[in-house]
Amino acid sequence: MKKYLIFTSMIIICIVGIVCINIYFGRSQIYNMTSQIQYNYFMQSTERYFVEFYSGERENVFEYNGISTQKVQYGIFSVKLYGDNNYAKSLNAFIKLNGKEYIYILEKNPFNSTFMCDVGSVFEEDASIEILIENLDDTYVKLDCISNSFNINYYKALEKGFNVLKQFIKDNSKNNKSCECYLTIVYNKYDNNTNYFWAFMVKTNNLQSKNAVIDAFNGEVVFVS
Repeated sequence: MKKYLIFTSMIIICIVGIVCINIYFGRSQIYNMTSQIQYNYFMQSTERYFVEFYSGERENVFEYNGISTQKVQYGIFSVKLYGDNNYAKSLNAFIKLNGKEYIYILEKNPFNSTFMCDVGSVFEEDASIEILIENLDDTYVKLDCISNSFNINYYKALEKGFNVLKQFIKDNSKNNKSCECYLTIVYNKYDNNTNYFWAFMVKTNNLQSKNAVIDAFNGEVVFVS
C-alpha cells in the first residue's frame, strides 16, 4: 500500500510538473513575441488639464518588422491642457512616485499637443502617483489607477489574444515568416463613462496585421479585424 501511494504521488508530481512547464514555455513564447505590453493605466482630471500615466515594456527601438527585439521598461506621463495653451512648449512637473519626489520636464507632442515624458520605470497598480504642475497647481493631484478595477489583467489579455489569433500567428511564424504582437489599453479618455478594452494586435514582417479587442471587465472578445 505504501509503495502504491509513493508511486501515485510521483505520477501526480510528474503531471503537475509537465503542466507547469507547458504553462511557463507558453507564457515565455508569448512574452518573446510581444513588442509592447501595457501593464496599467492611471488618470485624473482637473479644471485645467487631463493627466494620465501608463507603464509597461516595449521594444527599445520600435520597428514594425515582424520581429520582437529586446524590451525596456517605460512609464509615460501625458498631460492635455484645457483651453488655449498652444503657446506653451513644455511643462515643469513635480511628481511623487510612492512618496519620492522627482522633477520632470514634459515636452510638447507636436502631433496631438499633449505634454509627455517617459520616466523609464514600471509601477504596480497599488503605486501612489501624484503630480503638481508648475503655474497650474497649488497642491499635488493624486492619480487614480483605473486598471486596478479590471477583471482581465494584461497576462489574461495576452493569453486571450494569442488564443483568438493563434492560427494567424501560427501561419506567420514559419517558412521564413515572422510576426510580433502589441497589447495596449484603449478607451475614450474624454468620456467619464467610457468602457475599457485590451487591444491585441499582431503585425507580420510583410506588414499584414490582425486585431482582437477584449473587454477588460468580462473578457469577451468584442471584435476581430
